[in-house]
Amino acid sequence: MYIKKIILIFLIIVSSLVIIYIINEKINDKKIYFPIKIISIESKLINSSKESIFKTAKNYLKTKSFFTMDINYLKEEIEKIDWVSIANIKRIYPSEVKIFITEHLPVAIWNNDYYLNDNGNIFLANKIKVNFPLIISNSNRNDILFEYFSLFSKGLLENKINEKIKKIEENDIRSLSITLMSNITITLGSTNIKEKISIFFKAYKTLNSSDLKKIRYIDMRYSNGFAIGWK
Repeated sequence: MYIKKIILIFLIIVSSLVIIYIINEKINDKKIYFPIKIISIESKLINSSKESIFKTAKNYLKTKSFFTMDINYLKEEIEKIDWVSIANIKRIYPSEVKIFITEHLPVAIWNNDYYLNDNGNIFLANKIKVNFPLIISNSNRNDILFEYFSLFSKGLLENKINEKIKKIEENDIRSLSITLMSNITITLGSTNIKEKISIFFKAYKTLNSSDLKKIRYIDMRYSNGFAIGWK
């Protein structure tokens, strides 16, 4: 009876050690089940780096499985890459990840260091060799200045005026001026900007081409009209 008891205790100890070993092996098992084997970027890229996007995805997914990967985390990491506006991630069972990229579409340079996209949002990215209009402001009124920029650009197009915006500048008292590529400066002041832009285009159409070449500035700050400065 005593021997049987000893054997039973021995078997319990051995069994316990085996169980502990198995549990420890499971805890330290670094094998990834259902690993991601294929990463594809489905979008045509213009300014953002395909290599940077792929590297970011690969570095994150190498320790994740199809089921343990965090799509939102990967999305946020990819959206930190230059020129990436929106990243959409799609899992394809059992081992594929597809990445869809929407890039920022720049329309202007904001305060020399940033870009303004086609939604009026400011973003920072590596510079590209394209000349964009410059928008300068000491405030965070990018949404309002983008609205004026869009309105004036639309006016140039609708009135078939062969001009482009060179610079829009808002000073500390929010007085706005627009300089065209021909170096004509339109001073709009700080109030009733949309109304003054409308008046400007009505007046501009009455000027002939020889007059336009002589204009240095157009001052729209008057309540009952405007003034023209000649070269």
